[in-house]
Amino acid sequence: MAEIKRIAKLFADLQHGDCWIGVNFKDELYDADAALAVKTLTSHSNSIWQLVFHIIYWRTVVVNRLNGSLTLPPFTDFALPDELNEENWKQALVDFESAYHLLRNTILQFKPEDLDKASPKPGQTYYQLIMGCLQHDAYHLGQIVLLKKALDKKLVL
Repeated sequence: MAEIKRIAKLFADLQHGDCWIGVNFKDELYDADAALAVKTLTSHSNSIWQLVFHIIYWRTVVVNRLNGSLTLPPFTDFALPDELNEENWKQALVDFESAYHLLRNTILQFKPEDLDKASPKPGQTYYQLIMGCLQHDAYHLGQIVLLKKALDKKLVL
C-alpha cells in the first residue's frame, strides 16, 4: 500500500502541494480569471481554459482505465463552454478539482499488486498509465505557467 500512497502524494503535490517542480495547479490556476483563461497566443494554440478541460478529459480517461474500461468521457477533449464568462470559468475550476479527487480516490483504492498488470490499453501497465497521467499533468502545468507569463507580457505591450 505504501507505493499507492506515494503515487497519490505525487498527484496531491502537483495539484496543490509542495511539488518538486516548484509550482502546482492551485497556485497557477486559481488566481486567473476568465478573461485570462480564454486568451491564446495564436489562433493555433490552446488557452489555459482549454488545457484545464484537456486535463479533466484525460484524468477521466485514466479513471475509466483504472476501472477496467476503455470508455471515453461523455464530453469533448479541449472543449470550451458556449459562454466564456466568470461563472463558467469558476465551474471549470470546480470540475478540475473534482476530476483530481476522483483520480486520487481511484488510485488510493487501486491494489498495489495490480500495478504491473496490463491496463485495458494494449502494451501499457497500470503503473505506466498512472505515471503517464502524472507526467501529462506536469507537462500541461508547464504550458499553463509559460502561457500565463507570455500573456502577461503580451498584455503589457
